[in-house]
Amino acid sequence: MTFYVPTKVIVGPGTLAEVPEQAKQLGASRAVVVCGKSVAQSGYAEKLAEMLRRGGVEATVFSEVEPDPSARTIHRGAELLRESAADLVVGIGGGSSMDAAKAMAAVATNDVSVVDLEGPHDYPNDPLPIICVATTAGTASEVTPFAVVTDTERSYKFPIISPQIYPKVAVLDPELLATAPTGALVAAGMDALTHAIESYICKAAHTHTQMCALEAIRLIGENLRRLVADPENIEAAQNMLVASNIAGFAFSNTRLGVVHAMALPPGALFGVPHGMANSILLPHGMEFNLIAAEDKFCDIAEALGASTEGLSLRDGAQLAVDAVRQLAQDINAPSSLAQAGVSEEAIPRMAEDAMKSGHIPINPRRVTKEDIVALYHAAMD
Repeated sequence: MTFYVPTKVIVGPGTLAEVPEQAKQLGASRAVVVCGKSVAQSGYAEKLAEMLRRGGVEATVFSEVEPDPSARTIHRGAELLRESAADLVVGIGGGSSMDAAKAMAAVATNDVSVVDLEGPHDYPNDPLPIICVATTAGTASEVTPFAVVTDTERSYKFPIISPQIYPKVAVLDPELLATAPTGALVAAGMDALTHAIESYICKAAHTHTQMCALEAIRLIGENLRRLVADPENIEAAQNMLVASNIAGFAFSNTRLGVVHAMALPPGALFGVPHGMANSILLPHGMEFNLIAAEDKFCDIAEALGASTEGLSLRDGAQLAVDAVRQLAQDINAPSSLAQAGVSEEAIPRMAEDAMKSGHIPINPRRVTKEDIVALYHAAMD
């Protein structure tokens, strides 16, 4: 049993302004701010770069990160880091931007192809230090040792995993969520819920991780609807950022389960956003796992506001699935892989890729390729 959380977390309205001081504490003099087009268009990236410059840190913006960042983008960003002699990477955005920042930091100092870093690694040279600023409440990439990259040549999404890519600092400023599109808030929130639920029920869960995961579930149940209804609700935004963050503490120490394993292939093959894939697959994965963790599902039901008093263990556990479906319905989350553009003919390929995931062995119920095929079919409707 281990619990490792090396990232400094700074939370609160206006904390974007803390980044220059954190950069100086890390000894930085030249930074590259990594983001996607939407964050660049919002003005946050250039605002952050200007804050860094005023704080005495040279700053360049790399705004080429696409959803599900590709290996080619990682290599372009890493080359910029080398050319600019950067000594700090600042990722600002959702999971794609933060994952890209972490992957670029590793590639830049080790001069390798990112596709060769798939899976767990110890890098000969430490990656550049990383600061992450979250603009969505979902991935928790700001506090995890993971980065997901897409190899477009193989239509394959893969994780790079190393404690060396933990960000040094995470900034959670709820004011940055105010301009996020509703769809992004929905997908991110369901992603965070999936992290918390799968971490809570997986075989590697223990007291420390379960405390974080269950509190994250409670916060999401109380705040996701409010945030989707009004993205300018600072209290709901901050609570969702904290929920996503502590779910990240949990799954960084446990990994996840069958839902996350299945969520990667639709993204690689059909461009389905990761949070959307999780949202669609989560109820199906929960029903599959129900018989393996009925007591834990009762806890989840209670955390989401349902009462299990007087019910059998099985009936109480079922309330967790019902509560997740109701939450998804209330925020108009997607519920069908077919509607997301996934082709049924691709299911055998997706199942084969999902079975390669490191999340499969710690799922609470044993998983076969046939199980995954059946779950994909169920999620098509």
